[in-house]
Amino acid sequence: MSMEELEQLGERLRASLRSVIAGIPGAPHKPTPLAAKLGMSRVTVSRILRAIEHESAFELIEALPGPESLRGVVNGAHQMSVAPDVLEDAGVSIDAFGWVIREQFGTRAALNAAIRPLTGTLRERVDHAGRSDVFRGMSQILGIEAQTWLTSMIFAPSPDDEDMAAVMTLHGALGVRRLRPDTTVYFTFGPPPDRSGHARDLSGVRVPLEDLYLNEPVVVESEMVGARLVHRFANDRLGKDAMGDMLSVSMDKRGSRRYADDATACLRGASIFVDFPVRMLVCDAIVHKDIFPGSDPELMVFNPGARGPANPNDLNRHADLVDFESTIEEVGPGPTMFDVQEIPNYGEMMRRVFETHWCDPDDFRVYRMTIAYPVTSFQHVIAFEAPVKD
Repeated sequence: MSMEELEQLGERLRASLRSVIAGIPGAPHKPTPLAAKLGMSRVTVSRILRAIEHESAFELIEALPGPESLRGVVNGAHQMSVAPDVLEDAGVSIDAFGWVIREQFGTRAALNAAIRPLTGTLRERVDHAGRSDVFRGMSQILGIEAQTWLTSMIFAPSPDDEDMAAVMTLHGALGVRRLRPDTTVYFTFGPPPDRSGHARDLSGVRVPLEDLYLNEPVVVESEMVGARLVHRFANDRLGKDAMGDMLSVSMDKRGSRRYADDATACLRGASIFVDFPVRMLVCDAIVHKDIFPGSDPELMVFNPGARGPANPNDLNRHADLVDFESTIEEVGPGPTMFDVQEIPNYGEMMRRVFETHWCDPDDFRVYRMTIAYPVTSFQHVIAFEAPVKD
């Protein structure tokens, strides 16, 4: 498929989706009331409304959610007597979009990679430069930095509760080094305070990984504070070569709800905080085929401030959302699914993690988020739309 044909598809998607939304009673529409009318997630509807306002057809294609979410809009609009020819036109465009992803590129990640050189990269360069400045400043203030922060969360059916997903997490920092001798540095493993009402039972899982480190294991002093494991960085050495690695594995058998409370409280997934300045954040959401079926994740970045961790379903916290250009990419299955440049031995690490949990990696799909110089105070969320239980 040529780039000209792909651009034409983007233009058709924009025109047809605009017509569908304009035909829904109550236009012009805002995300929250329109989502209620369609019976869809506000996040998905907001993403579609933002996407169809892009001037560039390539930026529109990159910003749109997957074809299934777009069909949800058409199906909802059908219930509100939008003109049949408008719905048919949109359906044809959405089917073409799905065909291009499936038959021409294979995955959504491959499609995004193909069009990225044609999208607006100036904003990305500006954001990257700003985060780089924050990284340098915070490194000096906190007296510590790391090369890579890794969070990999495996979502699988809970053995104890059919309504819950068990979450196994590989989590930590690589290439950590102290910059100042006069600062005390803490970092944590485990969930933030939980307000969802379900019990949490975080437990450590022993998976030997130290032989896969590129640097010496980090020396830490640790203690439990509530449900969180708090570590104090105890390395005293300074210098560019005085780097260490630290990773741990934890299991929460009731780590996430599998189902939505209703159409307006359906977001589930991974929430990531970076405790100190790092050059690269790598986060994988590794989702069993029976968990969040048919859902492509949405990246949400919050600046939580004094109000603490945000619940993505809480519309009052959407004022804390940060406009962010990074995306989540689905990684194709196969032996290279855990090939990550920043973590040379990641594939072997994940093989050991899966063996510990007696899971077959072929039953999972992998979604990857990478962010250069993530802001330490921000909350990064990989949000899936959970289904309503039958």
